Amino acid sequence: MRSLKTIAVFVVAVLVVAIIAVAGYFAWSKREGDERQQALQSFYQTPSPLPAGKPGDVLRSEPITSGFTLPPGTQAQRILYLTQGPSGEPRVSSGMVFIPAGAAPEGGRKVVSWAHPTVGMGDACAPSRTDSHNLMSWLPGMLNLGWVVTATDYAGLGTDGTELYLVGKSEAYDVINAVRAAQRLPGTGAGSDYAVFGHSQGGHAAMWTGALAPQYAPELKLVGVVGAAPAAALSDLVDELWNTNTAWVIGAEVFVSFPAVYPNLSDSAVGTPAAVKGYQALAEKCLINGILEGEVRGFFDEKFFSQNPNDDPSWRSAIADQTAPPLPASMPALVTESVNDGVVLPQSIVAMQQQWCSAGSNLAVQWLGPLRGTPETPNLETHMYEGSVGGALATDWIGDRFAGRPAVPSCDQPAPLALTSSS
Repeated sequence: MRSLKTIAVFVVAVLVVAIIAVAGYFAWSKREGDERQQALQSFYQTPSPLPAGKPGDVLRSEPITSGFTLPPGTQAQRILYLTQGPSGEPRVSSGMVFIPAGAAPEGGRKVVSWAHPTVGMGDACAPSRTDSHNLMSWLPGMLNLGWVVTATDYAGLGTDGTELYLVGKSEAYDVINAVRAAQRLPGTGAGSDYAVFGHSQGGHAAMWTGALAPQYAPELKLVGVVGAAPAAALSDLVDELWNTNTAWVIGAEVFVSFPAVYPNLSDSAVGTPAAVKGYQALAEKCLINGILEGEVRGFFDEKFFSQNPNDDPSWRSAIADQTAPPLPASMPALVTESVNDGVVLPQSIVAMQQQWCSAGSNLAVQWLGPLRGTPETPNLETHMYEGSVGGALATDWIGDRFAGRPAVPSCDQPAPLALTSSS
């Protein structure tokens, strides 16, 4: 009995030490992060009044000196630039521009505009304000090919205002105006030919860019768009995710962004009391902390949505309105998707493939095996890694588009999953 008591005391002591150590690490990490954000804050301050100018005009730039391992001779710049909201109103976005080594070729360098996935709405979550860029493992490969790479933060993320999360026009304008900003930033040698690559939320942005770019920026030539696990088929995604722990992360940001565009939307019409009370604070958390809170709430059987938002007419209309439309055959698109993605579930991509192919889109879907776990079990980690794996495929595909080789659709190839969506 005494030995059992001794073991119990030892286990408790170990747990206490572990908790203290973890708490100490997070306190140190938060303090270091706060100091970094304070040092950066003046760069992100929106000028008041906003200077007159055109979308894509660069307001500020400065070198990025940490957070990346890049090919020799590469330059990295943090930028603040003019963009537009969905109604054409002037906005400011931050972002990054990466410039390869060597002289630009005649006609200018090709450009890839990167659209990042969900990261959280707090200022510190903006990719250009962090030193963590593990989702951009493909970046050195693109730079070695001589391409300029732009990376918008999206207006309102890291800068003044509200990030219009999963609002297609806003995301697309930020992506396109990042290309214009790269052209106007001295020393980039950026030309007018560009492609867009996005992951998850960024895949939604990429597909919307494909739909809007020819009319919005006719002086640029968009050769194609790539989405790694794109959140493109929003209506189908909502049907699959509304009753899961993931809803705490995505739902919180949608509750912030959609009513800013659709004032008739009511959070209490589809959200639980706990969601309505806590979504503002949750949306400000960066992704990992948001996921952890969602998992804890799920463990205690707390739900974000009280009903499927697609069952509410106003929410259903807004969600359908922000679902990326099928692209015309003249705009090639590549989608990469794992069979066990635990966030952008494969059934939504199957639905997208059917809808787009029926509409005549030039769509290729590259199905991937499980990147983590087993094929039968949806996996959150798989979704996180799809940007990296999709990046290698995107690099090859974009290279073919820049070279003028025709894109080959995969509409005649069956998906590996039965369509379970009702659409």
